[in-house]
Amino acid sequence: YINGHYSEVTLENLAENFNLSRPYISKYIKSRTGMNFQDVVREARMRKARALLKESGQTVESIAADVGYESVEHFNRLFKKSYGITPVQFRMQKEENICN
Repeated sequence: YINGHYSEVTLENLAENFNLSRPYISKYIKSRTGMNFQDVVREARMRKARALLKESGQTVESIAADVGYESVEHFNRLFKKSYGITPVQFRMQKEENICN
């Protein structure tokens, strides 16, 4: 469910969708993934962002919005924290690999 709704999912609507309490679904996610809800959502968003950076010509701003971030600056920080490079650097790296 999270992978299909990463851009708008909240713990509240996830729990509601499965008729479970927020504390229960939170604990369940942690026990199954080793990560908290926010980390699972961030990981899903970052995977999708990487795919869009590789496969589309969309701007970084557009990709940030598509994966659920209102602030491109926040998106850039999270992307760099996840992968060690900015989205622009990631895209340039991909383009360099194609040219070589």
